[in-house]
Amino acid sequence: MWRTLSRTLLGTAAVGLAIMAGDAFAQSPADKYPDRPIKIIVPFAPGGSVDVLARSIGQKLTEAWGQTVLVETKPGASTMLGTAAAAKSDPDGYTLIIVVSNHATNPALYPKISYDAIKDFEPVSLLARTPIVVYSNPKFPAANLKDLVAIGKAKSAVLNFGSAGVGSMTHLTAEMLKIQAGVEMTHVLYRGGTPALMDVIGGQIPMTFATVAQALPQYKGGQVKALGITSATRYASVPEIPTFKEQGIDLVATEWFGLLAPAGTPKPIIAKLNAEVRKIMALPNLGDRLQAIELVSSTPEELGTFIRGEIDRWSPVIKKLQLKVE
Repeated sequence: MWRTLSRTLLGTAAVGLAIMAGDAFAQSPADKYPDRPIKIIVPFAPGGSVDVLARSIGQKLTEAWGQTVLVETKPGASTMLGTAAAAKSDPDGYTLIIVVSNHATNPALYPKISYDAIKDFEPVSLLARTPIVVYSNPKFPAANLKDLVAIGKAKSAVLNFGSAGVGSMTHLTAEMLKIQAGVEMTHVLYRGGTPALMDVIGGQIPMTFATVAQALPQYKGGQVKALGITSATRYASVPEIPTFKEQGIDLVATEWFGLLAPAGTPKPIIAKLNAEVRKIMALPNLGDRLQAIELVSSTPEELGTFIRGEIDRWSPVIKKLQLKVE
């Protein structure tokens, strides 16, 4: 009798535990996610590469999940306006943000930032990257980096260069070249990469550091020439441009794009987002509107490690150069 009763109680308990486990599984945050529209913040003005990428990803997420994905452009304060808004959003998976390289450099450049670039975000996936190219006026006597360094060391000319702005990845790449090659160059301040490029074409300055995409039409059209590229190996879009490494400068740098969510977003939702985004980034035609930008993906952990590495890499450089933006 006691044995029968024990078996009955054990069986009842087992059924109860199974029901509780089933309820817990049914209540997983990712189980019903998403059940309403998702917003992707783009901390830039409309029409740029980040905006195009966000809309491309959003369209594919909508197709996969049947929920509208809205893209909100929120430019300002070197992307910090949109990034701060994302950091303060509810950590429920319904607000995401695409950040770029300055997410890792802004903390060292700006004395006051209202968010922590690491602690206030959950990484989702790396999305894209593009290397930096030294573009020069066609009449500039250097044909490659070796010539450029020789001209600089001979001090036969003042080597001015433009970039996308103080502390941008294009500016920091130029500063790293100066340090590694021991060459003097003077940074000419511009409000963005396009004005700098226009002055290179017009002959006002001899060269600018820019991403592949920023000057690809002008390069293909012969308005500028390329002296070197910061990719680890020859870049598919411009395979004829020799890398810095090939030319004796051990420097690899990229402008990168990453997808983040507010800190505290449930891990199952992050995992679900990551799995779908990785499928999307592997689609063959996704990058048709993003010429010369390499689409990639990663695990959340890989992106988190990468961002911390970028902060650790560039913060000492910024400090050494005493770069500050008020």
